[in-house]
Amino acid sequence: MEYNYKEISEKLVKLLRLETTPIGIKGYTDIEEMAQIPRLRKPKHIFTPCQLVGQALHMGFTIAFTNKDIVTHNCNAIVGLESQDDEWIDESKNFFTGVWWEKENDVLKHHKSLTPTGIIKYSIVCSPLAAGRIAPDVCLINASPGAVFMLISGFLHKDYHPLDLKIVGESSCSMTWVKTLYTGQIGISLPCFAEMRYAGLSPDKMILTMTPQDLVKAIKGVEALSQSGMRYPVPPYGVQVDVREGIGVSYTI
Repeated sequence: MEYNYKEISEKLVKLLRLETTPIGIKGYTDIEEMAQIPRLRKPKHIFTPCQLVGQALHMGFTIAFTNKDIVTHNCNAIVGLESQDDEWIDESKNFFTGVWWEKENDVLKHHKSLTPTGIIKYSIVCSPLAAGRIAPDVCLINASPGAVFMLISGFLHKDYHPLDLKIVGESSCSMTWVKTLYTGQIGISLPCFAEMRYAGLSPDKMILTMTPQDLVKAIKGVEALSQSGMRYPVPPYGVQVDVREGIGVSYTI
């Protein structure tokens, strides 16, 4: 299905008061298809994947990266540019033991909790949604916890079902855009240390990822909630004010 990504981006900014541009992420197995993207940048240095996501978020770049642009096999394997194989496990044990996790067994349990990526991508492209340069597999929103809550609430407004979300610690991209890219499921997480340090993500923001279809559904839900007085930013009512006047706007009491 085709979507108007400029309109989607504008609605997100208006409804959620976003401070960073919503971006799209798409995985490519075909180099010729990727080469057709207009105004496509290629990295000139070695980066982490989250740095390149950050370039799209903060600088508005449309940028492609392959495994040759990424600093470690660990990062490449987590995002699906290389295999999650025994070499990945062995490198990670040396890389992480005594740093993020106390023992090798802790590293192994961490890696087993990450999103399995399956098919290897040739390249991953990040681009602002509003630019309309790619038809994304993933839409990524970096926003305050309140804004993320409202967007999730919008998604749950119709055809409700609870969302099971987990925190894995470092490598949290595996639970956000990587999860959505390879499973189609909604991803949510706090930014990990690498995302704060290298990608410039704020410690007071969260990362939410959805497929375009789910994002459109969520936006419609946020618009419906707005009609009931549930809007963002949430206006503080006051801790010592009679609640009946305020709550009566949205509920029958």
